[in-house]
Order: sequence, then C-alpha cells, then structure tokens
Amino acid sequence: MALVPAQQQEIERQLRDLRESLSTEQLLWASGYMAGLAAVGQPVANSAVQAVAEPAAEASPAQTLTIWYGTETGNSRGVAQRLADSARERGWKVDLAGLDEVQPRRIGKTGVLVLVVATHGEGDPPETAEAFCKFIQSDRAPALNDLNYAVFALGDSSYPDFCQTGRELDERLAGLGATRLLDRVDCDVDFETQEDPWREQVIETLAPLVEPRAGEPRLQVVGNQTASAASASVNRHDRRNPFAAELLEVSPLTVAPSHKQVAHVELSLEGSGLAWQPGDSLGLWPENDPRLVENIIKLTGANGDDEIGRDGQRLALGQWLTRHAELTQVVRPFVEAWAGLTESRQLTDLLGDRDAFQAWSHQRQVIDIITEFPARLDAQALAGSLRRIAPRLYSIASSPLTADDEIALTVKLEHIGAEEGRRLGVASGQLLERARPGDLLPIYIEANERFRLPVDGERPIIMIGPGTGVAPFRAFVEHRQAQGATGASWLFFGEQHRRTDFLYQLEWQRHLRSGALTRLSVAFSRDQADKVYVQHRLREQGRALHAWLEDGAHVYVCGNGQGMAADVHQALVDIVADHGAKSPEQAEEYLAAMKADHRYQKDVY
Repeated sequence: MALVPAQQQEIERQLRDLRESLSTEQLLWASGYMAGLAAVGQPVANSAVQAVAEPAAEASPAQTLTIWYGTETGNSRGVAQRLADSARERGWKVDLAGLDEVQPRRIGKTGVLVLVVATHGEGDPPETAEAFCKFIQSDRAPALNDLNYAVFALGDSSYPDFCQTGRELDERLAGLGATRLLDRVDCDVDFETQEDPWREQVIETLAPLVEPRAGEPRLQVVGNQTASAASASVNRHDRRNPFAAELLEVSPLTVAPSHKQVAHVELSLEGSGLAWQPGDSLGLWPENDPRLVENIIKLTGANGDDEIGRDGQRLALGQWLTRHAELTQVVRPFVEAWAGLTESRQLTDLLGDRDAFQAWSHQRQVIDIITEFPARLDAQALAGSLRRIAPRLYSIASSPLTADDEIALTVKLEHIGAEEGRRLGVASGQLLERARPGDLLPIYIEANERFRLPVDGERPIIMIGPGTGVAPFRAFVEHRQAQGATGASWLFFGEQHRRTDFLYQLEWQRHLRSGALTRLSVAFSRDQADKVYVQHRLREQGRALHAWLEDGAHVYVCGNGQGMAADVHQALVDIVADHGAKSPEQAEEYLAAMKADHRYQKDVY
C-alpha cells in the first residue's frame, strides 16, 4: 500500500533522528537488518528467505568480534566486510573499522581481534595502517595477554617482501603476549581461493568465544542464503560478481611520434546499478591474448583441449589460460615452480639474489621464461605452475554527475621490449589493441575513501598528476563544476612532450576559460635540455602554493609511486619549510597534520 505524503514525512523525520544517533558502523548494520525485515514481506520463491528473526538463547554478555583492516586498493576492506557479514548473520556483535579510524591503544582493551592487512610497495604497510603499525612496534605498545587474534595477510608475490606487514604484525602480537587462534594466512593477488575457507575456519574457531547477544535477532539461513545475503545479492556487482559493461569508445590522447600510446576509454554502465564517486577506481577482469595462449601451449607441448582441475574448477587448458592465468607478470612462485620443472641452476641462482631477480623479472613475461628455459609438460603441470590472474584497477576519469550511465578511463598501453617482439600488458593490450566497441568487459567499482574531494565546495584543491595520474582530476574538475563549487582549483600536470603527450589539453583549456580550473602548471620533461618534472613546477610556485595551503587547500597526488610521489612529497616539505619559516622536521609534521585531516591524499601505484 502506497504511503501518503504525511506518512512519508513522518518516516523521514524518524529516520533522520535515528541517523544522528548512530555511528557509521551502526548505520551499516541497521541497513542490512532493515533490508532483511523488508524481505520477509515479499513473496518467497526458490528457497529464498522465509524468516529473519528468531529469539536467541539467553547468554552471558557478548564478547565483541573486532575486525580491523589496513587497505591500499580496497581488497582488505572487502575481506573484512565479508567476514563481518558472516559474523553478524550469527548474531555476533562486530566492531569493523579501518586501522586509520581506530586509536591504536584500543587494542589493549580488545578481547578477540581479526586483522586483515595488506602490504604495499617494498614491504611497507598501507598508508592507512602506518600509525597503527608504528605504535604496535614501539615500546608504547601494551601487554596483550588477554587478546585472542588471527591475521589475514594480503600481498603480491611479484614483490620480494611478500605479505611482510602481515608477518610483522602477527609476530609482534604474539611477542606482546597475545594468543594466536589461527595460523596466519598469506594471500597473493588471487586471494579469493583462500579467503572463503579461511572465513569459515574463523567463524568455527571463534564460536566458543563470541556468543550471540541475548535478544539479538539471528538471520536464519534458508536455501543456502541468509536474509542479508539475499537482499545484498540483488543487483550487487563487485569483484566477485562483475558487471558486463559494453565498450563504447576508445579515443587516442597521444599523437605520433609520441613514445607512448594513451587513450580515453568509455564504457556503458546501463542497467548495472553501479555507483561511484570521483576518486574511485574501476576494476577490470582482463583476458589474455589468444595468440599468447596458443604460443605458450605450443612451446610446452601441452594439449589445449585437455581438461584441468584448479581451485574447484574444471576447464580446458586453453580456456583456463585465457581467462584465469597470470601470463604477463613474472612472479616468484612461478619461477620457483619452473626452476623445479626444468631443474635450472640459473633460475635457482636468480631466486637467491633478490635485487637481480627483481630487475630480471620486471623485463620479462611468462612466455619469455618458457622460451629461455624450455620444458615439455602436460596441461595440469602447466596450469599448476601459474598464478591466477588478478583484476587491473584504473582511476575513474569522469564524474557521475556529467555522464548518463557511462564511465571513463585514461589507459596507457603497457609493454616491455622493443617494437619487434614487444610484450603488451594484459588489460591495456585488451582495451587498446584487441577490444572493439560493442564488446562486453567484466568490471566493478572499487571505492577509495582515502581519495575524496572536500565536502565543502569552497575549499581550494591542488591536484598533482603526471601522465595517466591526471585521470581522477578530470573527474574532480567535472564534478566540482557540476556541483557549482566555488573553491579554486590548481592542476600540476607533467609528461614528456607538449605537442604529442598533453593529455586532455583542449579540456583543460576550456575549463580555464570557464573558471572550473583556476590555474594550470605543466612540465614537459623532454622539451628542453634539462628535464623538468612536476616537482620542479611546485618549487617554482612555492610561495603561491604555500599560501593556498595556509588557506586550507586540499592536496591530491596521483601516479607512479616508485619515484614521483616521493619527489613531490619532498618538494612539499621544502616549500612548507622555506615559505612557512619551519625546520624540515616541522614541515613534515605540518604535512602529517594535513594527512590526518584528510587534506593531503595520495593514490599511487
């Protein structure tokens, strides 16, 4: 029965009052709970939800399950959220939070803790977990004799310090007297195959420690689905359930004779129900080049039609290699497996030299290893040596306010080697070389809460994005213009050559004329004898930039994290020191305070 306006207004008033009294975590729980209640009143079919609440047995005061996560790309958050959902379905009280949202000292008052934490870059914790990790490793960390804990570590085996943050936290918690409930799980980028059994093990292990709260409604499982799962599964597309998006357009952004191939890519999200904000990323599950798959099968002598079993799936080898195998990155587990298959002393020696292995592997793909160190093997052995492929993330280059069910990316064709025998990146090669308009691509949205425009549209923003790092700033400027934001905006952009590599040049010039963009500073490194980068332009504009900072500007950095981000940070430190009359240490503290206030945000890769 439809509600009359007066009833709607009264419900809205009650919901506003409730919202003001709840934390974000409580709101998330209430949302799932209300969705479950609503499901009861709907027609039931195919063993869907038949009941959502049953009285819980009388129990002693509940032990809270605390789940904290440290994430860089969102994977740890997803793992933690799915564990929290499973725990709530049992009526457990759950405290779910990012490590940047909690006071580290709270760990001393925590009884049951699950840490889900990623490792970033060269063995570093995610930026969101830096303060927590520093505290735990310090002399200020408390004794944790009353803590029961488990660690789920995520990493990338293409880096030598695989899952180092998770390992260090696991060892430190045990050293502080905490009780390890489960052995730590170290996961590669294809973490899904380990996550599900681990989550079941966590729930089973914690059942004696975390009792449902007295009177707490339990979500009842009927037909292999809980009410919350049933309601959440409707039109919910994510990493595990991607949406088939139609490729609409691929438009070149660079021109000959540029050494780079960069394009603007547009996809249709019509009917997906997907929502995003500027600063979020789009995840793409890519497919390998069929020609590459054919060559690998030929080189190994395997039969592409032979069925292989892997992670509970059975597929023909050719299909599995195309859809599921990591073929464009050389990672340590693959080389270890291949060294065993070929009994190669050279590969074994390389694995023993960390720096040499990194330099060597970054210039090769799987087919190069198979060619250089040949082996004849069957389909199962070949599949067993390879890591599963991971989705590729791209910063979203458009605002949801300016496009109707469309989303844009800025994609650079990644490759190694010279033109002859060139090896392409799996996702960029698919998007820019093999895919055609009309093709369907499996995608999802990865939220990035650490890279957000200020809520106050009057706040000035400074955007630093060389190369394809400029992508999210196209979305930022579009979004602020659509919102009617009045805050000033300043973009620092860098590339090699103005004539061939000035990405979105006409758009920036149009935004300057309209006032959507206040200032534009560019650095083209190869257009003069001395190379000029964005950090040089920052220093040149140091006085004005410092004035913007003092006026409350938010600073955003996007792009390569190996060198650029560190160089930009040092330039900002020097600017704050020179124009703010501070020591280098005080300048670092100034930027740290900006970071804590979410005024200094980075999205680097």
